[in-house]
This record gives sequence, structure tokens and C-alpha cells, in this order.
Amino acid sequence: MTIKINKIANITELKNEFSENGIVRVFNFLEQQSLDTLKVSIETKINFDNAFYLNGQNQEVSDADIRALPATTQKQLYQDIHRMASNGAGFLYGRHKIDQTSLEEVYTLLQQLNTEDTLKILREITNFSDLKYADGQVTRYRRGDFLTRHLDNIPGETRRIAYVLGFTENWHPDWGGLLQFFEKDGTPMRSWSPALNSLTLFDVDKVHSVTSVAQFAAKNRYSVTGWFRA
Repeated sequence: MTIKINKIANITELKNEFSENGIVRVFNFLEQQSLDTLKVSIETKINFDNAFYLNGQNQEVSDADIRALPATTQKQLYQDIHRMASNGAGFLYGRHKIDQTSLEEVYTLLQQLNTEDTLKILREITNFSDLKYADGQVTRYRRGDFLTRHLDNIPGETRRIAYVLGFTENWHPDWGGLLQFFEKDGTPMRSWSPALNSLTLFDVDKVHSVTSVAQFAAKNRYSVTGWFRA
């Protein structure tokens, strides 16, 4: 299977924007047929685990395992997750780590992000000359899902540039799920609504969150996310 990335024509403009803000968005990233194939697969074929933070640990539980819990236990689980989040430490969303066992088209996308041609362009845009490879996960945000304010620069990791590749069409900003950036002191800066076929790149030292998806959102928010690493 072939997944194609469009030629990026405005590299100088993107480079200048990233240099000024540490954040940039590349629109129309994937060729249309590749986008269509991936969008359908992500929405209909992937089994997601629910990732959340609880009892000082990152945890993952399948939809089926959560449904199998007694109603009172389910209610308590979500109350505990929300309690942690109310204190500024938490997340709840669906994730699927991309590896060789993933759908062919999804794994091929990750391979494309790791080609030397792609890495060369992203090194030029970001001026991070040490980018060597990318990892990836498919994410699903349903009603009530969220990711609280945090940094992606983890001690001992080699993360350099975070990325978000959007697969949700016609997302309304009132539905939440915004990629929100902050000053170091917590003052909100810019926020970006999910955009189909856009690749957002940002420095891992940028404080950010994904705002909670509203209960009245008409669809799920899907993306492929990860980090370009040294």
C-alpha cells in the first residue's frame, strides 16, 4: 500500500513562522486518496484503548473491559479520573500505538513520516537538525475526553518536535477538542481547532492541552500524534 505526502511548497514561510512562534501548521499534508483511505480506516477499523491517568500511573483499558465493569464501578472510575484532572494532572482519550501490528495503511503512514525526504523537510522547517525518527499513535477524543495542560519535554526522552495530523472533517470549535497553547505561567495563548489534513508541529517546550470535548459534539475527534525525536 502507498501513502503519499504532498509536496510542501511554502517551506520558507513555514520556517519563518516556526522560528517566531515555535508552532506551525502545514495544511493539505497528505495526497487526497491517501487521506481518504486513512480517514475511513481510523474511524471504522481501529480498536482503541482508553488512556487515562489514575493513582499516579498512566493506564490503558479497552472499551470492552470498561463496559464489563458494574455501573457503580464505571461511575467511580470516571469520578476518580476527573478528580485527578481537577488538580491539574490528567487525561482521558482513546489511543492506538502504531507499530508493525497496526493496519497496513496506518503503519505505512508512520513509515512515510520516517523517510529521509520527510525528515529533511521537517528539519528545515523547524531548524532542528538532529531529528532522526518519529513515533506515532492514533488518538480518539469522544465526548468528555480531554488532556490537561502539560509539557512534552520529558527528562530522559529524546522528544524534540511534537506533531498532530488531523483526520476530523468539519469540526466546529464550539465542540471543544482545541489544541490550546499557554505561556509558562499558564496564561492562554493561541488555540487551534482540529483541521482535516493539517500537520501541526510544535516545540516540546510549549505548554499545551487538548480542551474537553463538549457533550453536544456531533462526532469524535481523530488524529495521529507523536514526536519527532533525536
